[in-house]
Amino acid sequence: MDAGQLYRMLVFANVVEQGSLTAAAEELGISRSMVSQHLKKLELRCETQLLQRTTRKMGLTQDGQNFYHYCAELLQLAKQAELSTRPNDVELHGSIKVLAPICFGEHDLLKHLGAFHRLYPKIRISIQLEDRHMDLRENMIDIAIHADAHIDPQLDAIKLTQFDEYLVASPEYLEQHGSPLHPDMLQMHQWVLQAPNQLPKKYQIQNSYGDKFKLNISPFISCNSNLGVLKLIKQGLGIGILPSYLAQPQIASKHLVHILSDYHLQKGVVYATHPFNDVIPPKVKAFLDFIQERLKADKQQMLT
Repeated sequence: MDAGQLYRMLVFANVVEQGSLTAAAEELGISRSMVSQHLKKLELRCETQLLQRTTRKMGLTQDGQNFYHYCAELLQLAKQAELSTRPNDVELHGSIKVLAPICFGEHDLLKHLGAFHRLYPKIRISIQLEDRHMDLRENMIDIAIHADAHIDPQLDAIKLTQFDEYLVASPEYLEQHGSPLHPDMLQMHQWVLQAPNQLPKKYQIQNSYGDKFKLNISPFISCNSNLGVLKLIKQGLGIGILPSYLAQPQIASKHLVHILSDYHLQKGVVYATHPFNDVIPPKVKAFLDFIQERLKADKQQMLT
């Protein structure tokens, strides 16, 4: 493979990463027409169309997606090599695309981005809040944050923090319906649950002595967002289950009451994944290290 083909692959990866030929030209310090020529030669050499370009948008073909996976790694290796020869105080730059759950993103992630920007003012960030898992390479996502009951052992995941699940209700609801004193009493109450439908959901809770109780709950109201569930519970519509990072501030301000506090549901894990293999781009590592440290500090603050 000649050096010209390697450079064209780097140009292609830059076009995809920057989102346009113009932005890639600015990043590479060449003209837009030169970028276009490199792409044409690359497609001729590969004997396939890599990009679908219209007057309004640009997208990858299926062959382009597969090819970009390797070109992106080549680009990151080139950047890593360049950074290894620079002084340690050189500012990181470039763009990062982060995927996060809606509730966690709005409540715990976004509030730290100002501090990250002050540390790394040349890193541009795109935040996508979604409650569904997405293919990282296909959607060009650098970091995906998940908040689940457990980490899939097959994933190469980075643990960011841990959370509990709390049984909560509003003071108004408990005043009207009474506060359950034992898990057996929970089935008699109205429930607001995070769910896509009103089908029954199974839970297990246990106390500090290890006594376990199984629950099979049909929601009175269901909502696919934890923030939505929080708002419904605060209106006195029923008992609900919320992650501790969302429930604790509401309990402290007496907007919600922690029910059966000696009983525990499952623990959840907030973790991050990325599409890179052995070489994580410095800008991505900087973001992961920063968020991990901030979430650790948030948890310690809640415990004090």
